Amino acid sequence: MRRAITAFLLSALVFPGLGQLYNQDRRKGIFLVLAANALLGGVLLITLILLSREYTAVYYPRPLDLAIFKNLLADTIIRPLFWLPFGSLLALWGYAAVDAGRRAYAASKDDS
Repeated sequence: MRRAITAFLLSALVFPGLGQLYNQDRRKGIFLVLAANALLGGVLLITLILLSREYTAVYYPRPLDLAIFKNLLADTIIRPLFWLPFGSLLALWGYAAVDAGRRAYAASKDDS
């Protein structure tokens, strides 16, 4: 049971795929780590693109300050283009955590 909790926490709180690597499921762990990195990079890239497009279209002559940045961020997170990779990343993260916990729990039941 302790192994299942450790695997779940590694994938849930640290990074997706680490629980699978802890369970010695290397192929799935490496795939999940790479997929999570790709989605995280996509989220960051799309966020920066949307922020810069909105800034240059609306606020460009003025310098960027905290109030403008808050407005830009609020305008960015309501866009579906932002939520596609971000939602996929959250779904992958949840899947990795549940899968790591279930597999470690099943393995501990088989050992006893």
